[in-house]
Amino acid sequence: MKHFALISLAAFVILMGTCWMTNRFAPHLVPDSPSYTEYSFESAEGIATQIRTPGYPALVQFAKTLANASADQCFWTNQALVILHIALQAIAVGFLAVELAAWNFSRRTIVIAASVFAIGCTFWDHVNTIATDAPAMSLAAMIGISVLRIWRTDLTPRICIAMGVLTTIVIAIRPAYLFLIPWLMLSVFVRPNDMFSRRLIQAIAVGSVPVLALLAWCTFRGVTVDDFGVLPFGHQNMAAVTTQLLDAEELEALPGRLGELGKEIADRRIEMAAGDRAAADGLDLRPIVDAAPRADSYTTIENRWDAMTYMVVIPAAEAVANQSPEVSDKSPGLQRVHQHQLLAELDRTIVRSYPVRYFRWIALAMRRGVWGSVADMLMHPIFFVVTVGLVVAACVASIRFNPMKTAEPFRAHASNQAGLAALTWLALSYWLFKIAFVSLTSPPIGRFSDAAAVWLPVWIAVMLASQIRQKPLPTP
Repeated sequence: MKHFALISLAAFVILMGTCWMTNRFAPHLVPDSPSYTEYSFESAEGIATQIRTPGYPALVQFAKTLANASADQCFWTNQALVILHIALQAIAVGFLAVELAAWNFSRRTIVIAASVFAIGCTFWDHVNTIATDAPAMSLAAMIGISVLRIWRTDLTPRICIAMGVLTTIVIAIRPAYLFLIPWLMLSVFVRPNDMFSRRLIQAIAVGSVPVLALLAWCTFRGVTVDDFGVLPFGHQNMAAVTTQLLDAEELEALPGRLGELGKEIADRRIEMAAGDRAAADGLDLRPIVDAAPRADSYTTIENRWDAMTYMVVIPAAEAVANQSPEVSDKSPGLQRVHQHQLLAELDRTIVRSYPVRYFRWIALAMRRGVWGSVADMLMHPIFFVVTVGLVVAACVASIRFNPMKTAEPFRAHASNQAGLAALTWLALSYWLFKIAFVSLTSPPIGRFSDAAAVWLPVWIAVMLASQIRQKPLPTP
């Protein structure tokens, strides 16, 4: 615990200084920021109809308390949030260093791995953004480190509860981390050196806390606003993908009220494409002979996704839903819930009617997400230079000048090999699980795929650094 506290404190000071010197300390607002900073906790209906889960808004309130700021002193609240983002990352760095040390990795390997993790793409790009990317990534990383620990030791009741609670908190901050529940259960189940029945029971146990919390939240929303779901948000993102897989005539041919919504979407995207080519970004999807190949056009769908979401799908759902008197008379929050339910039905119908196109899209999106996360790491100037510099410096420091000694084969400690196996599972499974989950509803754009690949550079750094031979003691 002493080492953890010292490492976390050192990481916090270094990260604070680095963010200050690189102009990443001043708060940066994005279009999503008001949905967190202006979140209302005044009523149950207000909470249930928000497009965000209450996790990050609760962190905003905590930051406001820390900054002792009033409602009109948003800057100090946002500045406190940035400091909290840095603190969470520093804590994760401390956890990682202590856990790698427990696996008997060398001090040099630990320093390189912790440094690579500390300046990862998601943290570096979003540390001062008033949104959920950086804090959710840091907290989710702590869950990953806990997986390394239970592979090394065992899953005790205390660790099981702690991991379940932390998983619940991460999902409450950023629902895109819902994949953590099945991934965590599988990670517990596949770990080696334990009986099948014991691993199965422990896998169920570790998933029980977040599953029960999720069911409680969905039940709260079901009772409050008659919508048993996580949020009135997400299906518009998916609809911006699924509707692009269909031709205008196919959208209009959807059954019942969905045909009205499909026609509204088709008309709006054609109208926008004809009116403002710059904003439309190629949204002119007039009827063609065969719309099936559209599922192969991943880049086109991704480029159109943002415009389709906010300029076509959401306005179309509002227009169709509000035609009903029982909807138009409701509060804006309840109207939003009904519109989202309509889009959810649209998505389900399209997936059932055109499953091949949808699954082809998912396959291409996963491929794009994997390649995109690797490309972002390679093209990220600070991250790439620092990572390569650390590994090269370690290699130079370990050069042996005795030819006979240099020729000796390297043999890693047995626990190093087990640690590498655990880290390999963590890096690759976490990466693919998150990209696959995001691809179900959205293109795995940079801020999604980068967070998925958070363990990949750590794994590579440990693989390289653990093969660097220690400089031998001088012979008498």
